[in-house]
Amino acid sequence: MIAGVAALLVVVAAGAAYWFFARDGFRQALEAQATAWLGHPVRISAARVQFLPRLAVQLRDIRVGEPVRLTLDEVDLASDLRPLVNGRIENADLAISGSAIDLPLPFGLPQGPGRDATANSGASVRIVSIKSIALRSVRLRSRGREIVVSADSAYGGTALALNSFTAESGGTTLKAEGLMVLSPRIDARINAVANRLDLDELLALADAFAPSADGSVRDARQSPRVAASISADEATAGGVKVRNFATTLVRDGNSVSLSPLQFEAFGGRYASSIQARVGTQLSGTIESKIENIDVAQLAAFGGSPDSVTGTLSGAGKFAGSGADFAQMLRNASGSGSASIVNGSIRRLNLVRTVVLFFGRPAPDAGESTDRFDRLDTRFSLANRVVKAEPLSLNTPDADMTGSGTLNLETDALDGRVDVRLSEALSRQAGTDLFRYTREGNRIVLPAAIGGTLTNPRLTIDVGAAAQRGLRNEVERRMKGILDGLGR
Repeated sequence: MIAGVAALLVVVAAGAAYWFFARDGFRQALEAQATAWLGHPVRISAARVQFLPRLAVQLRDIRVGEPVRLTLDEVDLASDLRPLVNGRIENADLAISGSAIDLPLPFGLPQGPGRDATANSGASVRIVSIKSIALRSVRLRSRGREIVVSADSAYGGTALALNSFTAESGGTTLKAEGLMVLSPRIDARINAVANRLDLDELLALADAFAPSADGSVRDARQSPRVAASISADEATAGGVKVRNFATTLVRDGNSVSLSPLQFEAFGGRYASSIQARVGTQLSGTIESKIENIDVAQLAAFGGSPDSVTGTLSGAGKFAGSGADFAQMLRNASGSGSASIVNGSIRRLNLVRTVVLFFGRPAPDAGESTDRFDRLDTRFSLANRVVKAEPLSLNTPDADMTGSGTLNLETDALDGRVDVRLSEALSRQAGTDLFRYTREGNRIVLPAAIGGTLTNPRLTIDVGAAAQRGLRNEVERRMKGILDGLGR
């Protein structure tokens, strides 16, 4: 008997709830509540009730704005039964699926779940509190870019805890977790791990999904701030595939920083700090340090294979601008220092050039080599031309000091150096040549560098050598005269 009465009460309650939710007035009340909450027209095509496993409302085809800027295909809102019967949505779980959101939205996030708006709207349903928000394959679109995101989060009124978050866009796929504070402004702190990452795309997305610079955000303190620690086993940066990528990205207003930025490329290690501003163009400054880079790999990537070998280390500071990160690097200018050890410059033929200048090689002269022990320089970069000054090159047979340029567009070389022969090689020269061109016990020959990186050319400057020889001879004779007068 008691069980029958209980069953009857359940049926009556279910019927009453179904009658309440099935009325079109329920859908209209939600539209009014959402419109008042957001300040923009909200249209809901259908609203249905679900009783198991928890009382929930299913909303379909929700459109926000005129013109429509936000389209939600499916929204499921599960709530506690008792407050829902009284027209209040409390402790709710919200799930959004298969939707498209065009950013930036024409409205901001409400400061709370709409109590004031409800009082003014006269709606029979009030959204009081939301416990969790889930996204399922939601497409976020902004300025020609699109991200597909899925997320599970817990909402606490002023903060959103991202328990899990995945995002995919082109060459970038990442998983993240973190905390997003919503008031007084959005401030997100995220840890992300990517199985693939494109730095160009990452900076472009940071620009595309930030507030536009049209003055709509009058106070910079109101603009969102995002700090994300990002790591990836493999990534692409400036068109270069790198490994063990790690950085902390901070997006605040129009400013983006990646500091520190570290990765491995060309057999060595790269450490950098990038400060950039995004907008119609990407512009920024880069402070970088490289260690143990394989020069042969670097030269091959630059389009000059089989030209230079060795191990490169250096540091520099550069500034540039462009449509993307690769173009910003291409347009960069700045200065720095670099050293290459245990390398070679193919086809430079340093010893051969000197021996032929002697007019005859010594019978015991060794085989010509293009290897060097060390190359050091301070350099500047502007308009795709690298200027090395001073430049020094140390080999077992000779040392070179001077300056030169490398045109990155054509690979053209141009420079002036003094070639200081080793004592052993100097002894192979004739007596007159040694007398005219020596400094101490070593012959010094002025030379010109030309050709290209793949086909360099070193030529002895005969005219300059003759002038130096004449000067040395005059100095020698003047010394002889002065020594004679001193007797």
